[in-house]
Amino acid sequence: MNGIGNDSRGFRQALVETLRRDGHLTSDRIAQAIAAVPRELFVPGVPLEEVYRPRDAIVIKRIEGVSVSSASAPEVVALMLAQLDPQPGDRVLEIGAGTGYNAALLAHLVGDGGRVVTLDIDEDLVLAAREHLLEAGFGQVEVVQADGALGYPAEQTYDRIMLTVASGDIAPAWREQLARPLGRLVMPLALRGLQRCVVFTADDDDHLVCRSLRGCSFIGLRGLLASAGPRVAIDPAGTHLISGTDETLPLAAEEITALLQAPARAIPSGVSTTFDQLHEGLHLWLAAHQPGTRTLWGGARVPDLFGLQDSLRGTLCLIDSTGLVLLAWAEEAHRAGELVVLVPRGSEVLADQALGTLQDWDARGRPMDADAVIRAYPRGRGPEAIGADEVVIDQRWTRFVLTWGAQPPAIFTV
Repeated sequence: MNGIGNDSRGFRQALVETLRRDGHLTSDRIAQAIAAVPRELFVPGVPLEEVYRPRDAIVIKRIEGVSVSSASAPEVVALMLAQLDPQPGDRVLEIGAGTGYNAALLAHLVGDGGRVVTLDIDEDLVLAAREHLLEAGFGQVEVVQADGALGYPAEQTYDRIMLTVASGDIAPAWREQLARPLGRLVMPLALRGLQRCVVFTADDDDHLVCRSLRGCSFIGLRGLLASAGPRVAIDPAGTHLISGTDETLPLAAEEITALLQAPARAIPSGVSTTFDQLHEGLHLWLAAHQPGTRTLWGGARVPDLFGLQDSLRGTLCLIDSTGLVLLAWAEEAHRAGELVVLVPRGSEVLADQALGTLQDWDARGRPMDADAVIRAYPRGRGPEAIGADEVVIDQRWTRFVLTWGAQPPAIFTV
């Protein structure tokens, strides 16, 4: 069989050692699965050096230049499998078959007594995944062409449901097909454009609860629960792009462009933070408390809040029908220290909202993502009255209620 020679085994073992060293892999069972399944069989034609790079995703399909399917980076795969915690004999449903590699790892983990069903919306991806799984020795995996939002009916419910695509909502089918009380739903949840990989368990028959979340970046779910494109150009040349919620921008593109080109006053926030605190705490707090939160990408006129690379500058901003404000470092080169709010003329009310949210986060002890608890109720059955420290985000099928520090986050181990 191609792809299982000494070179491949060496690359797999090196990958396991790297993932362990970097803290992305702590489970012996998952380590054994990664060492056993040749990833190159699922991305044919890609050099082994690229196949086994821990941090690199591999795009496998584009539509009109936009990535719609990829093989997730190995470190992401390992972390999500740890969150899912599949056990021998489990029934697992995967939304987003992609190459089939993740389904192969799942099949290895649940063993001969388990069952893995993986769905994808595209026929070509389904056919390729079946072929890859057969070649790798996992022909027992059921690969189905279907809209993942509908789940996959079965005689019994699933012990584990896993999304490898981002969704801003929880489809009714996923709730109905999740086993109670020990079922686990792992998904990249997109709340107002900010993705967090979350673990939902059934708190009771009323709702699901998440006490474990971490940052992630996934291609969005397509089909009935499809979200808007990841970035929307606001000028013909595509110099500036905005990502965020699926809602229509409250200002016309030309108005946003004019505000970005106008002189802006820098207002000190009085809040100093590190990059990690911004990325793993303040960002979620701001997105939850301010519905107008977006991410702006562009050239030299865009503050470099994220510091990804020289050619990709990005920052957080608030937009409403009255204007736009941007967040920036007071000293950009340090990517730490005091945050300032950049305010074009006419956007002063929005600036006050941004400053108030930053200062509230600081005053409440700088809650981080690890302190967050997300409760997910079926829309229409969620609580009507909420506490002063709770934030509600309503989607089509789900009412999400966020709190910080209400309960300690659970630690999931395998």
